[in-house]
Amino acid sequence: MKRERGSESTTAGLAAVIVGTIAWGSTGIFVKEIRLAALPLTFYRLWLGVVLLGALLLVRRRPLSLAVMLRSVLPGLFLAADIALFFSALKLTSVAVATVIGALQPALVLMVAGRLFGERVGWRVVIWTVVSIGGIAAVAVGPGVPRGEHLTGDALAVGSLLAFTGYWLASKRAIGVSADSDRYTFSVMLVAAVAMTPVALLCGEPLGPVRPADWFWLVLLALVPGSGHLLFNFAHRFVDVSVSSVVSAGNPIIASLLALLVLGEPLDAVQVAGGIVAVLAIAAVAYQAADPGLTRRPAVYRRAGRTPRSSRPKRSKFPLPINDTAGKFGSEALPGRPREQSVPESEFVTGQPCPEPGVEQLR
Repeated sequence: MKRERGSESTTAGLAAVIVGTIAWGSTGIFVKEIRLAALPLTFYRLWLGVVLLGALLLVRRRPLSLAVMLRSVLPGLFLAADIALFFSALKLTSVAVATVIGALQPALVLMVAGRLFGERVGWRVVIWTVVSIGGIAAVAVGPGVPRGEHLTGDALAVGSLLAFTGYWLASKRAIGVSADSDRYTFSVMLVAAVAMTPVALLCGEPLGPVRPADWFWLVLLALVPGSGHLLFNFAHRFVDVSVSSVVSAGNPIIASLLALLVLGEPLDAVQVAGGIVAVLAIAAVAYQAADPGLTRRPAVYRRAGRTPRSSRPKRSKFPLPINDTAGKFGSEALPGRPREQSVPESEFVTGQPCPEPGVEQLR
């Protein structure tokens, strides 16, 4: 899938990914502060997002289109499942464990990014992805893996990981090179809210009453982490999913730091060291994405002493006739005329003698 390229566009896309990652890192503390059960919380979160994004479209005078709505159905269903499962996991396990499981998303994306979108995933990106996941794992589970009732929360976090990967890839395919990231995000949020409504009504958990303090945190939940969806949908036009997913894997670092400051969840030396390693690895991936010249193939050809395909002379689509009489009388010359020597086609193209067949001619 083609993406808009250019240094400014790539920088803007990476900036959106970084800010969106920071915004998503605040999700855990907001969910922990709200007293509502997970499914009613998801219901209110999605409908508040619809209201806020709808107000944004009204201010910008951006009407909806049927094409955008149709593209939003599958991503919207994935988003509803992701938020519901992730909020449920946060109610049962720690912020660190829930977010580190979600940090495994880049590994899933790398498996399918090349096949779905034609993106080249180089070996450097794979190595830095593994390093970043290792650092993030140290951040999240440094003190030890929770046991007992937290296992249910871990299982829900795994389900959220799968749903979020589906949402990520579906959004990448749906948004393409379109500039409708705001309308698309609103449509996705609307589909998710509509899909979540019957689930919240039939789950048996009360939708109210909602405390004034909970309304405060709900609005912040819709504004701050909710802006991450808008930013990432904008970035999908400029940044490969294999890159943006690795950068977003810094989410557990942000979440763990905020949990330390707001909720009092401690961090030990192993978690701090893992955070440093993860940040460096993520920065390496972002740097390679910002400088596409690092992965250009002509450098490989030059090191091997070979000519890049782009600089090789093109063969003529319609070869010039060598001798008009040759086609009629074969290779023999007419009586009374000297025999003409056939000239290889490559001399008409390059002006150089035709080399012996080798690797370059047999490719």
